[in-house]
Order: sequence, then C-alpha cells, then structure tokens
Amino acid sequence: MVRQAGLAPIRVCIFSPTVELCESLVLNTEEAGYTVEQTFSQPQKLVEFIGRSNVDHIGLIDARQHSEQVFTLIRDLCAERSVAVVGLEKPIDSGPNSLALAAGAQALILDPVNPKDISCAFAVALFQHTKQARLEDELGQLRERLANRKLIERAKGMLMKAAKVSEPEAFRLIQKQSQDKRKSMVEIATSIISANQLVEEASRGRSE
Repeated sequence: MVRQAGLAPIRVCIFSPTVELCESLVLNTEEAGYTVEQTFSQPQKLVEFIGRSNVDHIGLIDARQHSEQVFTLIRDLCAERSVAVVGLEKPIDSGPNSLALAAGAQALILDPVNPKDISCAFAVALFQHTKQARLEDELGQLRERLANRKLIERAKGMLMKAAKVSEPEAFRLIQKQSQDKRKSMVEIATSIISANQLVEEASRGRSE
C-alpha cells in the first residue's frame, strides 16, 4: 500500500452520518495532501464501493457514537487487504481501550481534527497496514509449506507400505518422479495419494 514518490497517491474514503463533519474532514484531508475519492453516510455503501475498487484506500471512519454498525464497518473494511483504517474518536475514548482500535482500526485521530493530525494518523495506519499484510503473507506461506509437507509425508507412507521401501527410499522415489516429469514434489505426492485412494475404493468394491 505504501506509495513511492511520483506514483498515484493513496485515495481516501470518509464515513460519517454527519454531513457537516464529512465536509470538514474532506477539507482537512485534502489540506494534509491526500485525495478524497468519496464520502459515505451509509456503512454498506462504503463496503460495496471498496469491494468494487481495484486501488488502495485509507478509510477514515467516524466512530465517535460507538454504534455497533460502525464497528462492524471497521471490521469489514479491515478484512479487505487494500484498506488501511483510521478511526475518529472523542479524546475521552482514545486510550488503550479504544473500541475503534479493538474493531481493527490501525490508527486513531481525535476530534476536533486538523491536517497535521490526519497526516500523522494516516502515516501510522499505512505503516501498520503494510506490516500486517506482510505478516499475513508470511503466515500464509508457512501454512502452505506445512500443508505441502504433510502431503509429501502422507505419500511417503503410502509408498513405504505398498512398495516395502524405507522412508529415505520413498522420498527419493517421489523426488525422482518430480525431476523426470518436471512437476513439483507436491504434485507427485498428490498423484500418489489419489491413486492410492482409487485402489482402496476398488478393493472395497470387490469385497462388498
């Protein structure tokens, strides 16, 4: 989400049920150097807009009223990988127990708003969002590697049982098939598992 100099700026979407506040937030956001793409007074319309968009955004969300509808909006936006979320809170609600932060907002801005506060909050939100996205990617890769390892281990066990070979020999067989057929070891393991399941089903069919 972080933009390098010379590239298109991050676009901002603003939500507040108060028209006057939306107008004020637009002025302050643009003075801070950000492009406001659209304002919203209905949470679902913002969620739908973000879902259709193919560019990155910052969502500036008026969370001062502490309604469940607004916190649901923050959670829905945080589920989108292309949105960093900043919550607008009252000063009294801005501590560690902030409900906007608990809902997933990456940064807070306090009412009344000024351009400098917006710049700081947006910078924090973008940093946290990028960091979170990177961690999620790394976690996804770890999960994928673990799942692939389990597939290969399962295929090795089947080969050891069917061909009466040792674990290293079973591994080398899968590795050789991978090299000979120019396929990944996971693809070879999946083929072995599928073939073994087919044999088991055929055997059960004969015995019934």
